[in-house]
Amino acid sequence: MAERVSGPYRGYYISASARLTQTPDQVDGEPNAPIYVGTVNVAEGGPDNVRRFEALVDVGAQQHFATEDEALVNVEKAARAYIDRLLQNT
Repeated sequence: MAERVSGPYRGYYISASARLTQTPDQVDGEPNAPIYVGTVNVAEGGPDNVRRFEALVDVGAQQHFATEDEALVNVEKAARAYIDRLLQNT
């Protein structure tokens, strides 16, 4: 698993992670290649702050990624868009 913390971005820290998983699907009897699944946490005030926010964040049409970096970049981008929407409504 790879993890990257960035920030502050508009007062929030973003902790993005990518985990290697094996898909259960098979093509012609052969298992598919492993994929990366990305997750993200957003914290206000610092990366170790206990005030964390939980929400479902739309990461777009693609939910599985071929590389760690691709997963990290995409979930961090989705978190930044979520923070932008959150602050736009306040």
